[in-house]
Amino acid sequence: MARLSIILCLFLAASCGSDSKEITSNYTNYQFDKQVIEKLPVYDSLVQAILENYSSVKKHINEDESYRAYRYFPLSDSTDLFKILPREGAVKINQYFTQLGKNFIYGFDVFKDSTVKIYIRKSSSEKEQVDIGENLSYYPPGINIRRREFPFKDTILNKNWQYWIGFDKRDLF
Repeated sequence: MARLSIILCLFLAASCGSDSKEITSNYTNYQFDKQVIEKLPVYDSLVQAILENYSSVKKHINEDESYRAYRYFPLSDSTDLFKILPREGAVKINQYFTQLGKNFIYGFDVFKDSTVKIYIRKSSSEKEQVDIGENLSYYPPGINIRRREFPFKDTILNKNWQYWIGFDKRDLF
């Protein structure tokens, strides 16, 4: 039994080291998408449309959940915007989704402090089995942008916007 425990610990230690190397390789080589950066004015308009309707969104932020955000993913079971926002606000937000296109947005979160996280895309590095998630975060005036640490890579685009990428080793199961 003791031998089995030692072998298991060695196996886990070895696999953790290789995970870090694979993530580091992707982290080092992955580039920020210039097209995302060029579309920043559209993302900015989207966020302004979201924040114009913040009072409606705020009602759907559950204080009892640890995440404390309203999450919208139009292709999932998330709450339909037309059920929580005035019609004109929902139409405007959906128009920005269409303008950005599937490869540049698939959802967003709105937090209690009016910070907005835009989910751009998810991809995978099949060779290394690493999942890569690209995001934009909008920070309203008065809220400092927090720099991200490994395994996240970030760049500050302006006083309100941060483009960041997360790298995660895909689980075995």
